[in-house]
Amino acid sequence: MRRSGVALVALSAACFTSVTSENLPVALLSELAADLGVTESAIGLLVTGYAVVVAVSVVPLVALTARWDRRTTALVTVAAIVLSNLLLAVAPGYGVAVVARLVSAVGHGVFWSVVAPMAARLLGPDRVGRATAVVFAGNSLAFLVGLPLSSWLGAVVGWRSAVVAMACVAALAAVAIRVTVDPMPKRRPAPGRGSSAIRRAVTDRSLLPVDLVTVVVVTGHFAVFTYITVVIADYVHLTSTGTSVLLLAHGAAGLLGLVLFGRHVDGRPRATALTVTGGLAACMLLLLVAGPASGAVAGVAVVLWAVPSGGMAVVLQAAVLRAATDRPDLASAVYIVAFQVGIALGAWVGGVFLDRHALPAAVAVAAACGLVSAVVVRRSAAFTAPSQP
Repeated sequence: MRRSGVALVALSAACFTSVTSENLPVALLSELAADLGVTESAIGLLVTGYAVVVAVSVVPLVALTARWDRRTTALVTVAAIVLSNLLLAVAPGYGVAVVARLVSAVGHGVFWSVVAPMAARLLGPDRVGRATAVVFAGNSLAFLVGLPLSSWLGAVVGWRSAVVAMACVAALAAVAIRVTVDPMPKRRPAPGRGSSAIRRAVTDRSLLPVDLVTVVVVTGHFAVFTYITVVIADYVHLTSTGTSVLLLAHGAAGLLGLVLFGRHVDGRPRATALTVTGGLAACMLLLLVAGPASGAVAGVAVVLWAVPSGGMAVVLQAAVLRAATDRPDLASAVYIVAFQVGIALGAWVGGVFLDRHALPAAVAVAAACGLVSAVVVRRSAAFTAPSQP
């Protein structure tokens, strides 16, 4: 394998640790709630709070670190994941758990603002979608392996041991980046500096449709995904090992989705975006209509849902990089704000319905979000390939 390929694998490993760590409360929902003495919706707020911190901090932090070597930036943010998980593992109560999550959240957005541009630099501007898909394979592997394994470890050896294991994996990912990725000095700055550059990125009309779709479709996805273990228990009637097995199948389907969308995102950006948004709506409608009557159908819907969601990040990130070739880091930072706002809103909305024992309402919201996003994609020029009129 060429050095650039090895470097992409190292970045993908870091993505794996980032996504698995971010979603640990999803995999360990019941264990965390029982041990910390809070409700499951309060654990869901660990996802919401994490996303809010990322959304608020990412743009100024990306501007602050704009002159840093990209490899250094990635290493610092992965180190924050290690520290965050070690602190969470020894948390005596909910308050310390919140602080532990904040440590990782501060660096999370900065990591995601640089990792896709780093991948694009490794493979070249004409292979942005392919490079992003390779690196984002770590995302899918997080759902395929990371979360089911964390769920299983939490049930077998306790959630604290599962979190420590995640810290160790993150440390190994940092070492891999240091060894395989060459230094990446910041390229020539885009027009404007400081607040001017931030304002330019935030007000860029070419990115507005992408960011709008991101907020809406991610809100829908996380309104249900944050509480996927509850969905599996209530709709599919599985718990413990059965939950881990279905999460594994969900993750495998997500990896399949990433491979399929990664192959076509550069040449057919609108078609892939429509499949992601429309596919989310279709799967949620299947779960809403047929799920309550049949655990088997609900299980199929949960697995199929992972195919469009598996391609969600690569389709949206590739659209950002196509539209902002002169300022990919800041444009990615704004996109990450949109993504994290969607996560926060989704986790909050789902938690509200969960507290009211109205989980089907959260599923209905997810379906509606998918449909609205598909309409925006269909009408927007932001999801066309550069060569298209």
